[in-house]
Amino acid sequence: MKTLTAAVDPILSALPAFDASTVKNKFRDVAEQAAKGAIAISRYSRPELVIMTAEEYVRLEKLRRAPLDALTEQFAELVARMQTAKSKKAVQGLFAASPSDLGRAAVKAAKTNAR
Repeated sequence: MKTLTAAVDPILSALPAFDASTVKNKFRDVAEQAAKGAIAISRYSRPELVIMTAEEYVRLEKLRRAPLDALTEQFAELVARMQTAKSKKAVQGLFAASPSDLGRAAVKAAKTNAR
């Protein structure tokens, strides 16, 4: 195990580090260390990769995807609300409306929202 000497992010410098040749020659030892927590793999004393357990990777991926999953769910709910008979009738009314009808509806909505 080595200490990273090059200027690196403090998060990476806090990790135990192995050089690439050690990983190649002593993979079992490196894997045992990685099972205890993430480790850095360095080349020329600069971190190149991080090895972690599969469980940790899945946990991080779930955290990374959570905001997108929440937006996807909100979008699906919005689309579902737009599929009601009332919504479909309103859309048909919009396409059938004249420019003056749309203008009156816009003025009415603006007055309602101003309150």
